[in-house]
Amino acid sequence: MSLNRTPVTSRRFTPLLAVLGILLGFYTFTYSARIESGDTLTLFNAVASLVHYGDMQLDLTAADNPPDPATATPAQPLHPADVEPLQLILPAPLYALAQHLTGIGLIHAVWLFNIINSLLIVAVLYVYVLTLGYAERTAVAASLLLGLATIIWPYSKTFFREPLAALLILLSALGIERWRHSHYRSVPFFLLSVIALAGALLTKEAAIFALPALIVLVMPERAWPPLAQRLLLFTVTVVLIVIALLLIIPSIFASSLDLSTVYANLAPLLRRTPDQIRTAHIALHTYLLSVGGSLWGTSPITLLALPGLWLLLRAGRYRYAILTLLMVFGFAAAYALLRGAHWFGGLSWPPRFLLPVIPFLLLAALPALDRLVTASLPRWLYPPAIALLLYSLWIQLVAVSLPWTLYVTVLPPEASGLGEWGGGLNDLRYLRWVLLPQLWGRADYDFAWARMNVALWPLISLIIALISVVWLWRSLRMQSFRVLPARLQRFAWALIPLVLITLLYLGLRAIYPDVLYAGGNPSLHNARQQLVALSDANDVLMLSDDEYQKFFMNYAASHPRVVTLPDPPGEQPSPEQPPAVTSVNPDALLIKSTVALIHNLAQSRDNLWLLADFGPWHPWAVRPVERFMTTHYYPLRELPVEPPDPRVRLIEYSTINAPDPYAYRGPENITGVRFGDSIHLAGFTLPAGLTYKLGTVLPISLYWQALEPIPHNYTVAWFVASQSGQVLVQGYDAPPAWGFQPTSQWQTAVPLWDNRALRLPLDAPAGTYQLWIRLYQSDQPDMLLPVHGGEVRDFTLAVLPVEITIAP
Repeated sequence: MSLNRTPVTSRRFTPLLAVLGILLGFYTFTYSARIESGDTLTLFNAVASLVHYGDMQLDLTAADNPPDPATATPAQPLHPADVEPLQLILPAPLYALAQHLTGIGLIHAVWLFNIINSLLIVAVLYVYVLTLGYAERTAVAASLLLGLATIIWPYSKTFFREPLAALLILLSALGIERWRHSHYRSVPFFLLSVIALAGALLTKEAAIFALPALIVLVMPERAWPPLAQRLLLFTVTVVLIVIALLLIIPSIFASSLDLSTVYANLAPLLRRTPDQIRTAHIALHTYLLSVGGSLWGTSPITLLALPGLWLLLRAGRYRYAILTLLMVFGFAAAYALLRGAHWFGGLSWPPRFLLPVIPFLLLAALPALDRLVTASLPRWLYPPAIALLLYSLWIQLVAVSLPWTLYVTVLPPEASGLGEWGGGLNDLRYLRWVLLPQLWGRADYDFAWARMNVALWPLISLIIALISVVWLWRSLRMQSFRVLPARLQRFAWALIPLVLITLLYLGLRAIYPDVLYAGGNPSLHNARQQLVALSDANDVLMLSDDEYQKFFMNYAASHPRVVTLPDPPGEQPSPEQPPAVTSVNPDALLIKSTVALIHNLAQSRDNLWLLADFGPWHPWAVRPVERFMTTHYYPLRELPVEPPDPRVRLIEYSTINAPDPYAYRGPENITGVRFGDSIHLAGFTLPAGLTYKLGTVLPISLYWQALEPIPHNYTVAWFVASQSGQVLVQGYDAPPAWGFQPTSQWQTAVPLWDNRALRLPLDAPAGTYQLWIRLYQSDQPDMLLPVHGGEVRDFTLAVLPVEITIAP
């Protein structure tokens, strides 16, 4: 593109290091490690599954990606991530490293990935600018503009796939350009372009939209006769003008035009419905023309591409002009037509899907930028250029300052809480960078150091940026940056990466107890530690809802596997909010996919863990998952956490199937035991039989009936004891049916099942044992009910008419 080509030497890369230092300072300053959308939540979950288990099943996000009951199986009970693999593979080392380093959050580490990608995009652009024959100053200017004045900066804070796709597409283009410079003889650069493009496709299939532009880039600059080039450019220009008019005219005269007929006529031609054509029209308008959502709207500095393209055409250099147009309109048209209702990209900063186009717009702007840098333009052009730069910086500063979720909270009611609302994209009053600054000082800034009050973090980031600025200034002036003797200075430069990594490690440790992920909750950490000690690789912890999902995202261990269940419609979140569903059947309190998921998980495991965030201390709570597990399986125990927290309850269940309470069948063993005058133990079932091995689970289902109304609530205690009266092990004391059937609410003569289990000791002597049952008043444990009927010990212990055998 440049008329003069200067050899790319190592000395010319010195300013790049300073540029990367500046950007590193800014990017770490604004680093937040916030999961910004459901897309990045799913991506992170897939990375975690890949590292821990070698698959891509969505366990922690099963609530957001519930498995299909028709296709899920016990072997694969979870929904697999439907995503290209490279965005999962490349950040996996960051995840694995955090897992093995003490005091580093998993999300904190992985959210560094796009900072690395953004720095690499800038580095590739710098090399690209030098490859095209521009001077270091132009390369520096283009790199800083790309890194700070475009949406590359906001997206450095995210875990979206677009930055990696942009990096690989740009790297592929650079490989093609270097391959052309070698007269198509350099095999390494050819392979670089092919591998980078393949990587882009393995990151996002949408990278295929860049293929026509890359094909144009392969062509020799003057392979076509001038007339053919002009004819092609004229054709492309006419098509673009027509497209622009189709976008602009309906937008200007939207109130007076009825476009439904136009949409209906275009539908057969484009093989879309009229509604899809309307959506595509809105998307194209937003991508290309809207002041609040287009490429130039959110990255105004890319408007320099317009004079840049004009200068390219005037110089007869059509290749990059055509490439730029193909990139812009290729991505815009493809996403508008193919993404349908999801054209906006969810909770993101627009235009998310067109981010890979941004570096190419900077390449197209190089002729104009070069003239600005070399002061070869009239002076009157500099004030508008500076204003454009400041406006671009303002937009990016707003984008990185606050969580993007806050934008919908300041929109008017007619927006219906939608970030893609047309008013917010086209009306100056509702632009993101107009409304969000109104929240500065009132809302928390989206910086990790601010969230955790780590005062040294921003100071170190600014120092890194300032030192890099001085280094850049001196390197561009061809002055050595020497403050030490030569030998010590070489040693000092070698230490820089180690110092930066150490500072980053210390910074990540400082934000480890992140309030965003409940990292300061000692009870949750204690529960996690107990689970690690008591579980193995095949065990599963179910979260009753998504309350603690993000905690385990950031602090999960390799086992047990954590599965977040969807919010049950039968739960009552607070005393004021009634449940969406009420039923005496616990299955009806869960969504169907949850029922199937739990059964599939149980079929291939001996036990399941549940972490519940409601308990008996929340009398309004329905606790549907606990009810379901208590009905179909056997509660083993509830582990106490330190410090005690009524909202952190860790429960273990045996997955042996309990008797179906709706099957109209009675217990396998009948008894005549009565507790007091009101409670009849009509029978019991031992679903695992009478013989047990050491360390295995002994489940029992008790079959109760009320003989008359019961004024008090009672708790059941049960024991395995020898014939001589020596207690071997005691089960977990709990009210009938885990407290969901309190005795004071029993109806006379209506039977009910009470499932419970215990684990036999590993060192138990082999032999035969008895089962004892005792009831005591829940609020007065010393008030024991006397036992009548059958064999009785100490007047309050019922000996069940059965003996079990513990085999060695």
